[in-house]
Amino acid sequence: MRRVIVVGAGASGMMAAVTAARNGAAVTVVDAMDRVGKKLLLTGNGRCNLTHMDEHPEDSCFGAGRGWIQTVMRQLMPEDVRRFFLELGLLTFEKNGYVYPVSGQASSVTAVLTAEMKRLKIKVKLSEKILSLEKKKDIWEVRTASWCYEGDAVILACGSKAVPKTGSDGSGYALAKMTGHRIRPVRPALAPILCEGDFFQAVSGVRCRAAVSLYLRAKGGQKPDVPESEKGQLLHRESGELLWANYGISGILVFQLARFISAYQDPGRELFLEADLLPDLTEGELEKLLISRAEALGQERVPVLLLGLLNEKLIPVILKRAGMTRKDSSAKLMEDEKLAGRLADAIKHFPLVPRGTKSFDACQVCAGGVDTKQVSCRTLESKLQKGLYFSGEILDVDGLCGGYNLQWAWASGYTAGRSAACGSLDAVR
Repeated sequence: MRRVIVVGAGASGMMAAVTAARNGAAVTVVDAMDRVGKKLLLTGNGRCNLTHMDEHPEDSCFGAGRGWIQTVMRQLMPEDVRRFFLELGLLTFEKNGYVYPVSGQASSVTAVLTAEMKRLKIKVKLSEKILSLEKKKDIWEVRTASWCYEGDAVILACGSKAVPKTGSDGSGYALAKMTGHRIRPVRPALAPILCEGDFFQAVSGVRCRAAVSLYLRAKGGQKPDVPESEKGQLLHRESGELLWANYGISGILVFQLARFISAYQDPGRELFLEADLLPDLTEGELEKLLISRAEALGQERVPVLLLGLLNEKLIPVILKRAGMTRKDSSAKLMEDEKLAGRLADAIKHFPLVPRGTKSFDACQVCAGGVDTKQVSCRTLESKLQKGLYFSGEILDVDGLCGGYNLQWAWASGYTAGRSAACGSLDAVR
């Protein structure tokens, strides 16, 4: 019977442990925290968006090449994840492609995994921080302050540096380095974005529907306003709910942009953001609507014209960008035909200058990690060290919000677990 040691009791670690045990291995899970699945409990605001019913989840993941990620993902697809949890007694439901436990609690996911590990007689050793990882002859030694665990295979499922209070403190990278592996630069991937500007305190807490685009500046060293002719490459665009904060912007759509911003040392000079605050209208449709409202309101002040379109706190900011004041009358739009266009432009093309992202404490997952060029995509075994496997966030793979990162955790944990248990995929059942 092969002995498998799983370092890390998060989502991918628990999946790896269960899969290895089901494939006949004697499994020991070692974790520095005092309970399993601490980060898992926070996912989906405690509701746990555990996967997404996407036939091509690899298209929403980054870091490693698409083909490398696809090879891993195909071994446990989203429908397989739902089937796996149903076997454990966890009912799920789908809403707009997102999959949640029927209980609405992330703790239910942790509970059924814990019960399955207990049923499979998997040993779980908590509050055991790993000090070293070393291979002697054909045996792996995992040392903590109190014990030396020995195994035929080791799976590093230690997480990244995101939310370090849950145990993802980056220590797994040090263990990977001990075995000769390269670490791609680690940075926040799903995080709020810090922006330049003196108006954010006034609009802090406002939520609005928007579309936000991230561009690479065509001409370096410039700040907004950015003329249309100077817009460079569109790096990413997202729509959804935008949350304004005193430091910049947040919300799921913003998180999706963060990994691209954190890749730049001086994002304010190299990138710019543009928010469309009324994405359901074209600029022409909005301009006609503004003129129509101006005709109806006459001498009424412009802020009244905008109350049905924008949050009240955003109106002064938009007016300033359009070169207008709160005291201007709606009739002014009729007197100056260019004003309606400027006002529509301020709403549809609101520029933001990114300063960077919030730190690892505030990000959900990280970009970067163990270089996947040194890891087999078929088995997730190291190409440098036989019997060493990787799963989850420790690898240089990160996904968009919407269950993609947990889908990666399940698929990579499954792949590493069965490979470590069998030593050869030919023996997998």
